[in-house]
Amino acid sequence: MGDDSDERMTVEVVEVSPQIHVPHEGGSTVQGEVFRQLLQQAIRVADQANAQSVRMAADFAEMYRREAAIRGEYEAKLKELRLMEKQTTRYAEDLAQMLRTERDRREELERALQQERLANEELRRTGLQGISHLLLAATLKDQTTGAHLLRVRRYVEAIAKRLGLPEELVEEFGYSSVMHDVGKIHTPDHILQSEHHLSTEEFDVIKQHCIDGELMLGDAKFFETARAVAREHHERWDGQGYPDGKSGTEISLAARIVSVADVFDALTSKRPYKDAWTADEGMASITQGSGAQFDPDVVAAFQDLEREGIIERIRQEVGSAKLY
Repeated sequence: MGDDSDERMTVEVVEVSPQIHVPHEGGSTVQGEVFRQLLQQAIRVADQANAQSVRMAADFAEMYRREAAIRGEYEAKLKELRLMEKQTTRYAEDLAQMLRTERDRREELERALQQERLANEELRRTGLQGISHLLLAATLKDQTTGAHLLRVRRYVEAIAKRLGLPEELVEEFGYSSVMHDVGKIHTPDHILQSEHHLSTEEFDVIKQHCIDGELMLGDAKFFETARAVAREHHERWDGQGYPDGKSGTEISLAARIVSVADVFDALTSKRPYKDAWTADEGMASITQGSGAQFDPDVVAAFQDLEREGIIERIRQEVGSAKLY
């Protein structure tokens, strides 16, 4: 401040200060002591007020510091949340795009599967039509073939069910089984209709029907099982069969089932070179061949069917009927 202010301050202090009258004698000591005490008391009060003000200022500063720290943490969290919100938004957008893409792919896949189902159904119809034509040719060549093939198919389907195979395999094994001797279309009639036991050379010609049958069925996927049946139905469990000498589970399951059904029906049917065996004789031969000529599990299933009367019922239902 300037000099005028200092003068005003001095005047104001003088004005508020207690007026001291200095007595001339004895009373001066008492009044001085009172003044000193009052001054000391005023100083203490001022010191206390100053200390309290300092404490309040420190508390306020600490409170401000804490609030500033909290505000800083809040702003950092808020910034982090905003970043997370942006990331979440991008993630949601990416996920939505992925879902749209997946939906489009699923719809495309469903259309492709539907087209495949239609193509497979058409292939199946075409394949069954081809089977019918081949069987007609085989039946015209050998009048005993029709009933034999129908019984074999019924036996095969019954065995496949007893083994617990899925229904689609039961059906596939059934219609494939009727193709097992399709290669005999190429077998000369004098051998096929022979009334005497075949010579080694004639038997070699007969064995060729397995290979011929596989070749006749081409390479279409529909005939995959039928090709295996045609080639392998004369293979043996012990590896002593033909044409490849396969053994055990190297032989397809369909062919192992057809082998049992085919041999049983051949034994129990009349042929130019032999009379028909009884069903008991046929079953005894099948049982004897278990583990050697035939798959033991397939033989066991066939025995169960025989005990339940299913085999005899099939024989009676088919009888001497022909396919056409």
